[in-house]
Amino acid sequence: MTRLVALSLLLLVAGPATAVRAASPSAAVLERIDRLVEERMDANGVPGAAVAIVADGRLVHARGFGTADGEDRRVTPDTPFLLGSTTKSFTALAVMQLVDAGKVQLDASVRRYVPEFQLAGGSADQITVRHVLQHVSGLPPNTEGGPILKAAGDGTPEQAIAEIRGQAPAADPGAEMDYVNANYVLAGLIVERASGEPFGSYVEREIFEPIGMSQSFADPEPALRAGLAAGHRYVFGFTDRTGPTFRPAMLATGYLMSSARDLARYLATLLNDGVTADGTRVVSSASLRTLLTPGRPETELGPWADGASSRYAMGWFVGGPWKEPAILHPGDTADTSSLLVMMPQRGLGVVTLVNASNELAVPGNPTAIGRLERNVVDVLVGERPDTGTSVHRFYLVFDIVVLALLAAATVALTRSVRDVRTRRPPTHRRRSIVGMLGRVLLVGVALGYPLLTGLGWTATWAWHPDLALVLLVLGVLLAATTTVRLGWLLRTRPSVAPPPVTGDGSEAPPPTARSLESTA
Repeated sequence: MTRLVALSLLLLVAGPATAVRAASPSAAVLERIDRLVEERMDANGVPGAAVAIVADGRLVHARGFGTADGEDRRVTPDTPFLLGSTTKSFTALAVMQLVDAGKVQLDASVRRYVPEFQLAGGSADQITVRHVLQHVSGLPPNTEGGPILKAAGDGTPEQAIAEIRGQAPAADPGAEMDYVNANYVLAGLIVERASGEPFGSYVEREIFEPIGMSQSFADPEPALRAGLAAGHRYVFGFTDRTGPTFRPAMLATGYLMSSARDLARYLATLLNDGVTADGTRVVSSASLRTLLTPGRPETELGPWADGASSRYAMGWFVGGPWKEPAILHPGDTADTSSLLVMMPQRGLGVVTLVNASNELAVPGNPTAIGRLERNVVDVLVGERPDTGTSVHRFYLVFDIVVLALLAAATVALTRSVRDVRTRRPPTHRRRSIVGMLGRVLLVGVALGYPLLTGLGWTATWAWHPDLALVLLVLGVLLAATTTVRLGWLLRTRPSVAPPPVTGDGSEAPPPTARSLESTA
């Protein structure tokens, strides 16, 4: 917490331009970074990556690794990658530019700019532009990747926002920090409505062009012509080339495209108080300080950062897993990954781009790609890299567990069918009923897990097809076993036998001990 406060005061009082400067990294450090990236790529089956480092406002290192398409096209520092959520920093910057222009007010209701945005009970009126930029709007977390992704494939931001119309908020605005992509769908619409032009066109004209980001795009067609890196997913541990995947409705939340060299120019501009290398100011000093000043509620970064605490500013986290606080944002799509890091006290900026993503939403996920990106900064600031478990080792365990679960479920179904065919009565009826109820619970867990994680089935199929397939098959096997078992129990339910009768039709008296002895 002390580190966060110290950095906040630094940004508020001094501003990024007056941060303490450090010497550029030595050739030995840069060589060690390159070697580590290559080693982690080999260990995790990563097709391609790019790294760029800024020190004292200068690009001191830029290099591409591996292939952009998983075959023979080499990655260079100018190869565009799909960014993921690092896009949010551009969206927030665009809003602050419009604040500078007097076209947006941070504490105005979002509905001033997006009047069709509605929540239950009129609660949307209390949500401000500042709230959505800091992820404290109170929008329900299940909109993070679930409902919105249903429209995101070929839809529009308006269609995405329509999916949450009428939902009840999860908290009062400003009370809690919940990372919800819908916030930045709204922010993108605010940019469009206030500027009078499409979000992508605005960003290209007002941010990419002034900074000199010639290999950065909001439209996939020119990006593909410029050599956009193909995305890759891990399916049961094997690298699967996918595209990359592009979702127009989510452009402002995670689907801008840029190269390592261009992003280095971007970080250098922010570290230089919003002034580009040729002296062009892209945002005022006051707005930049507002942009980088974190809000109150704390949050935890993911497993790649070992759950380090941070607070969210606007399009940036402030905190991080290093001894020295940083301004950072990770980004992941279904098939790419990125990490942008600034350390104003050192005058450092670091860009890492990877054309693969392994964010498998299960306990024990090593987030190996996120750790690879983090390790670049680890080496740069002199800390020991924690590489964690490799993707291949993780999937070895995952695949064995999956095979064991599917085998057990198949055996249980086979035995249940056999018992029905042979009309074999249950030896322990109560135990059978308890087992059946347990299977019902497991069916609910298997089929409901995507909803519990906030992704939903649509997003789970897009991001983690192996996990979705396992959950579906396991759920079907358990449901089939439960159905067969229930029918078996109903067929073989115990019945009370009628009492024996005598020759004259009257009920025979129950046997006595003497009669039993005589019978013996």
